[in-house]
Amino acid sequence: MNSKINQSWMLQVSDIHQLYIEERGNHDGIPVVYLHGGPGGCIGDDSARYFDPAYYRIILFDQRGCGKSLPFAELKDNNMWELVHDIEKIRQFLQIDKWHVFGGSFGSTLALTYAINYPNRCLSLVLRGIFLGRQDDIYWLSQAGASYYYPEQFAYYRDLIPPRNRGDLVKAYYDIFTGSDETLKSIAAERWSSWEYSVIFLESRITTLKHEADVATPEQVALARLECHYFVNKMFWHLFDSDDQYILRNVDKIKDIPVYIVHGRYDLDCRPSGAYTLHTQLPGSKLWFTLAGHSSAETETRERLIQIMDELKLN
Repeated sequence: MNSKINQSWMLQVSDIHQLYIEERGNHDGIPVVYLHGGPGGCIGDDSARYFDPAYYRIILFDQRGCGKSLPFAELKDNNMWELVHDIEKIRQFLQIDKWHVFGGSFGSTLALTYAINYPNRCLSLVLRGIFLGRQDDIYWLSQAGASYYYPEQFAYYRDLIPPRNRGDLVKAYYDIFTGSDETLKSIAAERWSSWEYSVIFLESRITTLKHEADVATPEQVALARLECHYFVNKMFWHLFDSDDQYILRNVDKIKDIPVYIVHGRYDLDCRPSGAYTLHTQLPGSKLWFTLAGHSSAETETRERLIQIMDELKLN
C-alpha cells in the first residue's frame, strides 16, 4: 500500500527544546531519516530530493535551535550528546523500528555518532561530506587551511577580529556571540556564515567581496552561533567520555552496518582525507569521490546520492 503523507509536528525533547519534524513520502514505506548539516543548518524544500517518495517514508527535522525548532539559536542544553539522543526520541515517537540514516557534513558526524550508540536501529548509513569533528578539522576551516585557497574571503571573516585575538578565531567569535553587543553579533554572524558559504562549492559562488557588514539573516545567525558553540566546546566529545577521536575509535561498533560514503574530491570545507580515513577503518564501506566541492547541490554528488538510495530499494 502506498499511503502518501505530508505532515509535521513539534516534539518536546527537553524542558526547553522543541523539534520541528516533517514526514513525507509513503507512510507504509521503508523509513529514512535525513540529518542536515551545520551545526546550525536546517531542512529545506529540497532535503527530500534524494528519496523516492513512492518507496520511502521520509523523516526530516530541524535540530535543536535550528530552522523551525524552538527556542531559536538556543545554546543551553544544545550539544552532541543531546542531538544524538533526539534522533532516538524521534524514532520512538514515530514508532519506527529501524531506518536508513542519511547525513551530510555535520549530519555525517551526527549519523556516525548515532549509529555507534544505536547500531541495531540503522539499516544503513548514507554519508556525504564527512566531518569527523576533530580539532584539526575545525582548525582547517576556522583558522588556517581552507584560508589558503580563498584568502580574500577568509580576510573578510578574520578581519572583524582585532589582530591581538586572531590566534584563536573561534574563541574570539564566541566571545562576540555570547556578549551583549547585538549589532556586533549580527555582523559576526554574517561574516562567519559568508566565509563558510564561500568554500562549500567547487567554484566559489561569492564573486564580489563585501566591504560593509550586512545584517545577518536568521539562517546565518543560527549557523554561526551554533557552529561556533560546538567548535569552541570541541564538539562536546567529553560528554561521551572521549576525545576528538571518538568516531574513529568506535567504528568497530558499526562494522556490520552498510556504509556508503560520498565526498567531493575538491571539498575545502571538510577534507577528503577524513572520508578516506573513515573508509579504511570500515573495510566493508563503499567510497566515491565526486567531481565536486562540499555542497550536496553539486551535480555529481547529488546524482550519486540519489543512485545509492535507489539501489538500496533493491536490497
